[in-house]
Amino acid sequence: MAGGASPVSAPSATLFGFSGPRLRQLGAALLGIGVVLFFLAFVPVLLAMNQFISNPFGSAPGSIMGSFILSFVISAIGILLMGAGGFALRLGLIRPVTSYVASEASPAIQTAATALGEGFREAGFGAASPGGTVVRVKCRNCGYLETEDAEFCSKCGQRL
Repeated sequence: MAGGASPVSAPSATLFGFSGPRLRQLGAALLGIGVVLFFLAFVPVLLAMNQFISNPFGSAPGSIMGSFILSFVISAIGILLMGAGGFALRLGLIRPVTSYVASEASPAIQTAATALGEGFREAGFGAASPGGTVVRVKCRNCGYLETEDAEFCSKCGQRL
């Protein structure tokens, strides 16, 4: 490194080296395989029941018990894969969902919460609203009305 500092990249959210899109793909694949295995676990039991119904005295009890154990093992593997897939899918969706809530849904949530609070105060619940009005500042970039003490716009992120 001759004469300068190397650029430091921000750490990305990973799990075992998988980024968000890869976690979503891995999670969906594991979830799908787990669901298929869970439902395929019923096949050995149904085949054993069919064999028992067609010939009740000719089938060995050990083969029926073995099919039940096999079915239990396959379904347990399927349930574990569904859990791991759901967890990976959830981790892969955290960043897109939180960025959506922070940018798009935040103004709507704030407006709904304010309206709900005012409705409760009008009905006689909670403390009375402050006597003064809230001063809002309009963002020069997007036009969003922000509170007076905000330094950055909560919609577009520009400095006010």
